[in-house]
Amino acid sequence: MSKSYLNKVELKGGEILLFHRPNSKKPIYHMRIHVRGMKDVHGDKLTYIQESTGEQDLEEAQHVALNRYNELRDRVRTKQPAKSITWADMYGLWFKEKREALEAHYRAKGRIGKNARVGWYEKYSDRYWLPYFGKHNIEEISQRQVQGYWTWRMNYWANTTEAERTKHPNHAINPSKKTLDMEQSALREIFGWANANKLVTTITMPIIQNPYARKGIAPARRASIDKGDWLKLMNYLAAWSAGEGVNDGKANSRVNSAHRYQRELLMLYIGWISTTGMRPGEVLLLKHKDISMEVTPETESAVLKIQVSAYTKTGSRIVTSLQSTANFYEDLCNLTGRTEADDWLFCNLDGTCNKGFMKTLPKVLEEAGLLHDDNNGKRSAYSFRHYYAEQRFKEIGINPHTFDLLSTNMGTGRQMLESYYIRKGMVVDDEALIATALASDAKKVNRKVDSF
Repeated sequence: MSKSYLNKVELKGGEILLFHRPNSKKPIYHMRIHVRGMKDVHGDKLTYIQESTGEQDLEEAQHVALNRYNELRDRVRTKQPAKSITWADMYGLWFKEKREALEAHYRAKGRIGKNARVGWYEKYSDRYWLPYFGKHNIEEISQRQVQGYWTWRMNYWANTTEAERTKHPNHAINPSKKTLDMEQSALREIFGWANANKLVTTITMPIIQNPYARKGIAPARRASIDKGDWLKLMNYLAAWSAGEGVNDGKANSRVNSAHRYQRELLMLYIGWISTTGMRPGEVLLLKHKDISMEVTPETESAVLKIQVSAYTKTGSRIVTSLQSTANFYEDLCNLTGRTEADDWLFCNLDGTCNKGFMKTLPKVLEEAGLLHDDNNGKRSAYSFRHYYAEQRFKEIGINPHTFDLLSTNMGTGRQMLESYYIRKGMVVDDEALIATALASDAKKVNRKVDSF
């Protein structure tokens, strides 16, 4: 007899083995069970599993072992893994497949660089799903626990530490409907995959339904900014970049040359997004070799042709700037002094690529009294992309041609423009409404005259 198997008792012709472990503080029976056809979660063959019965009485230990033996036989028959796994283990298996599919789709479209969709799953799983579900065995996750996720999620940023909120300045205390809808779809896919692969049985398959994002509620648009507030902001930024902000001159607020450099860089960054409609991340990846100057044939206006990197969200495209962007570009070259082909446009003093102004931008917007819009929406760098779209519709008009122009230039679709980039009522053509009303009134008058 092996030294590992003290007081051995065999059941089911040796397929169940009960024993005491040597040097154990309590004489608890352990069980070693073999069922032909057992596999682990990866599909690899298992010869046996070994677990504690938790019982010191032999008769009780036999009862536990027989129940476990029958459970394992059922798992083999229904092609489930022999041992339950945690939600975190299950997610790891799912995401391996999901990542491969997402990357293949990304490459098929000719895109290179980091896949934003993959990044979204990584961020949300690390911050929300794994901390909430991760340690639990998937078969033990109840419907009540799943529904509890949404309450936990809604209160996450309100209940977290101030340090965590400071670390992620762009967090939303109240997540948008769009965000919750995306999480709902992702969790449905994850649990559905586990069910299809027999990692969780149909009986325990939960209903993934977010009660905080009911159907019929319009998705929230990012906060935009109108022309009056935009001009107010640019005027404030000009003073701020010169060291004349509302908090300058106070204790511990000394403004040195490095500060002024970063402030002016931020002002040009906002100006660039506002006059090109580019995504903030696309702007940060620009190098001087991506910029060329052209003169329009009809108006003879100098505009920039900007090559967007293939490493960005929607891949490579050419952006045609407004005429004022050329002035921002000239100021940018004078500010950085780095104009070689492979130099970053928006670079730090040491020439490295600027990573954005995630902490500085909210602070300066708050100083200018413009952090929130009229609906208490929090403005961000994306607000200036929205500003670009709304201004173009105001200036060019609402028609299919404008939608085509902006879709191409901004790298997005018409539906996205209508749903997320244009605030309702911002581009109403008052003259057209009046003309329609006058025409309608004229028809009514004519009908009355004809009736006499």
